[in-house]
Amino acid sequence: MVRAVVRRSAITVPPALVPLFNQPPLVGEEKREDYEKLFLAIVATIKPSDTVVWLLARDFADLTWEIAREKRLKTQLIKLTEFDVVSKLVSPITPTFLPPDMSIGMGKKLAKQWAGDPKARQSVINKLADKGYDASDISTLAMNRAAPEIEVIDRRIGTYELRRIAAMKAIEQYSEASARRLAAASTDVIEGEFTEAVE
Repeated sequence: MVRAVVRRSAITVPPALVPLFNQPPLVGEEKREDYEKLFLAIVATIKPSDTVVWLLARDFADLTWEIAREKRLKTQLIKLTEFDVVSKLVSPITPTFLPPDMSIGMGKKLAKQWAGDPKARQSVINKLADKGYDASDISTLAMNRAAPEIEVIDRRIGTYELRRIAAMKAIEQYSEASARRLAAASTDVIEGEFTEAVE
């Protein structure tokens, strides 16, 4: 697998763009250094020759970052929904003389074991099998339950991907040499996977 190598000392953002580029599109606990590695990998590939190509490179990096965020969000949504499904499937039927919270609490406890402890996971899977469910049922129920949210995320990913293609075409129209370098880059760079070598 080919990886783009970023050498920080070889890349200098034009001074006029530094204030603009100092505000990466980060949310939550996203790390600035991760975004900067992606941006520098893309810049190392495109080798912007003027302000316009620098701005297009930034757009391309931002859209790549947004796509990666949406993919992480979708994965997290599915995991949370699986947790909820397991919690409900393993919750025992609460006798009428006990409060329903006891059943919910037990289900969540078992779901946490299922999610976090490989040894306990098998025990929970066995409990589910006793109720007529197997591991594929968990995924199926979770995917069906999360389908509306997944569809919304997929639409956003599609929109970002179309915009990223448009940014690539704009680079191509404006700077053929930069576009050739971008098109020849590995899919690792386009998907935001890269390594960094500091000189």
